[in-house]
Amino acid sequence: MGLTNSAPARLIGDVETSINALAKRLDSFLFDLASLHYRYGAGLATELPVEHLYREYPELTRPETFRQVRESVEDKRTDERERTRMRLLLEFLAGQVEEAIAAPSQEEIATLEASATVPTDREPLALREAVARLPREAERERRGMLEQGIGELLWENQTPYARRREAAVQTAEALGYSSYLALRDAVTGFSAEALAQECEKVLLETEDAYRDVLGYVLRKVDPGVRPVPAGNARRHDLQRAATAPWMAQHFRREDLLPSVTRCLGEMGLPPNAEGRILLDTEERPGKTSRAFVADLKVPDDIRLVVRPGGGLDDYFSLLHEFGHAQQLAHVSPHAPVEERRLGDLSVTEGFAYLFDHLLLDPAWHRRYLHLSTANAKEAARISAFNNLWLLRRYAAKLPYELELYARGPERPLAEEYEERMARALSVKVHRGFYLYDVDPQLYATRYLRAWAFEARLYEVLVDRYNEDFWRNPAAGSWLKDLFARGQRDDAGALAGQLGGRPLSLSEAGRRLVQVMGS
Repeated sequence: MGLTNSAPARLIGDVETSINALAKRLDSFLFDLASLHYRYGAGLATELPVEHLYREYPELTRPETFRQVRESVEDKRTDERERTRMRLLLEFLAGQVEEAIAAPSQEEIATLEASATVPTDREPLALREAVARLPREAERERRGMLEQGIGELLWENQTPYARRREAAVQTAEALGYSSYLALRDAVTGFSAEALAQECEKVLLETEDAYRDVLGYVLRKVDPGVRPVPAGNARRHDLQRAATAPWMAQHFRREDLLPSVTRCLGEMGLPPNAEGRILLDTEERPGKTSRAFVADLKVPDDIRLVVRPGGGLDDYFSLLHEFGHAQQLAHVSPHAPVEERRLGDLSVTEGFAYLFDHLLLDPAWHRRYLHLSTANAKEAARISAFNNLWLLRRYAAKLPYELELYARGPERPLAEEYEERMARALSVKVHRGFYLYDVDPQLYATRYLRAWAFEARLYEVLVDRYNEDFWRNPAAGSWLKDLFARGQRDDAGALAGQLGGRPLSLSEAGRRLVQVMGS
């Protein structure tokens, strides 16, 4: 479908392009982009040549194209349904202008992370492999050396990361906005600053419960490690604790795919979505250790890349990515491309959280992993803690990122990054991560709104299908109906339709605290 032919044609540079024609090019571009990311993440390529791709689709990265669509959005004669699609397109185009400006630095970053090596007391590791291995390293001294090596490598190679952040500010200037924050607020329709204020609130509300369980998990990993400011805990200690190594025997590699796919099947969601989801489980050098989804064609060609491992974190990762894959594979093929492939990514992240949050339920662990009552309760508690430390990390990241884009990527911000992370996580963080640990296009807002959206989604599912909705095909059918809509509605609108109340980050925090204390 795409946008209707009533969209006015205008001259863009030397090429006459209608908004309708623009939408038709969109599917082709997104297929090519997803293919590049799939090959890079799956270990089939060592480079990410996005700059070349953007040259093939120049109309998607021109500021003039953005202004054309914005004029149509603001035109009172535009049909309301068409206006909704164009708003989705407008946000996408803002992102593409930024990605095109950032493409040279992004390629440099991809090459650096794939080839730059971190020295260890054994063999040197590629940066990407070192980051993936850090939580797996059992010996604290080795983890410390590895984290120090990663941090120093990033500190000494700040330039491409700084240029990537500067691209955001350049994008705002190119599109005629006073600041990057003003641009993002305009195209997303929500206030990042208001969300940052919610972040401060949720950090206060969850602090006591977080520190209590943090002390417990750190002692399980190393009895001599204590939270800061009084203790000596570092972020690598927290990352190690999050893998719950004392429970490793309950989260075996060989049970990973069978347990997750059995759950999906009982929910009425075939794992391969009748052939639309391709599961890439092949072991190959350079393949990322974390599961991820590449949406080549929505809904017909969704790649779920898995490097099967074991441990609680791999179960979390696989469930999360299956949530993405299932949602994308059930989007209506008749929906316009803007609704199938664009929109508020808090929605798809919220569905992904719904699936990884199955680990918060002791009954899930008893049913699919055959854990005892005590072990199932412990697994749910640690899963809630892992979600809470991630929530708190992003609640600290968003205010920091707003400051970053206001001031620019200057070195004094490294100290602010260290302080904010230490306050939120009660562990020391290496300064070298201050530009690395930043998501493009304020994606932190998507994760935060997704936590709030998932809390509402979970509440509705429990009300309709009871707490074990995850083994009820009727719940799966209800979810398919939501999936079919794509991302036509943003997370706030969808939450209002489901529960009649605005999104609340505090609701997400309270649920995690409740599981941790039960």
